[in-house]
Amino acid sequence: MNNDCGNGTAWMKITLHVGLMVLLSIQVQAQTRSEGFRMGLALDPNISWMSSSDLEHTTNGIRAHFGYHFMADILFTETYAFGTGVNVFRTGSNVEYWEPTTDTTLSHVSRSFNNQYVEVPLTFKLRTKEIGYTTYFGQFGGGVGLNTRREAEESRYVAFERNEGTWLPTGEAAAQPQDLISGNFASLFRASLIVGMGFERRIAGTTSLMVGFTYNSSLFSTHKGQMVVEENVLGEPRFGGDEPLQTQMEGHDSFLAMTLGVVF
Repeated sequence: MNNDCGNGTAWMKITLHVGLMVLLSIQVQAQTRSEGFRMGLALDPNISWMSSSDLEHTTNGIRAHFGYHFMADILFTETYAFGTGVNVFRTGSNVEYWEPTTDTTLSHVSRSFNNQYVEVPLTFKLRTKEIGYTTYFGQFGGGVGLNTRREAEESRYVAFERNEGTWLPTGEAAAQPQDLISGNFASLFRASLIVGMGFERRIAGTTSLMVGFTYNSSLFSTHKGQMVVEENVLGEPRFGGDEPLQTQMEGHDSFLAMTLGVVF
């Protein structure tokens, strides 16, 4: 009888331990679904453009680029999260402006920018509960980026020349072939506004495919240390006495990206 009592007590202890482990596992799984971390990798093809805020240089055209990023969501609840990670992307477009070449000549410049950034996004993410294996989300916030590559293709031609104190057009109308240039003409740091939306489709366990669209726009001027000549209503340079009127180039870059990724 003592053996039976001992065996019964042992089985009760084993059953109790197993039951506690099962309950703990269920609790951890429940918490994992609503709180914790989710990480993923994604590809980000985008189209980018630039805008002029000084109104003295013109922008035109869009550029197609390719980027990628590592994403990390810190889940507060099942429907609220803080989104961050590391984004690598390129932006750029074409700009045209007037610039003094020498003390007696004035050039029309066409420059095509190609900038690369590494950015840390800081966004607030709103998520729906899972609807038929699919979760929809929207996000809003900002980003802090670092310029890692500054390149541009540039062409220019001398359009005005000063002769005895008077600026006269040279009559030259064709731009020279483009040259690849590099220099300190873009800001090192980039602060941005980020707005996005998309959905995740669960395929197995906590693994999901993600598709999203993100709008990203710089908050401050992309250009650095670039002076441009003011334009009149006809798009021609303005002069004050014997000198062209100049101002600091101010403008922003923006892009719309499509995100294709896997979230774990």
